[in-house]
Amino acid sequence: MPTYAIFPAREEQRRGDQLNFAVAFGATPAAARTAAETLLGEPGALAGWSVVDVSTSAQPAVFASGLPVGARAQSVWPNLDRGGSYLRGT
Repeated sequence: MPTYAIFPAREEQRRGDQLNFAVAFGATPAAARTAAETLLGEPGALAGWSVVDVSTSAQPAVFASGLPVGARAQSVWPNLDRGGSYLRGT
């Protein structure tokens, strides 16, 4: 299944909580966006964001606004946000 990076398409779409970059699997870009929104616990929150397939080849990138944050039950990514809280979704 393809892996997608999801991020704000425009500066005014950036989130106040600095959760501005998601990585998600999905059969389609829309499915990956939905998976990321489920993790946030905010359906529709990432509408209009850019979705890039990073499955086969992608340009190098860095996180500019903090560490990635994952679900509380996983061990790959940090699971607390910059404020020390878990994400609201699963």
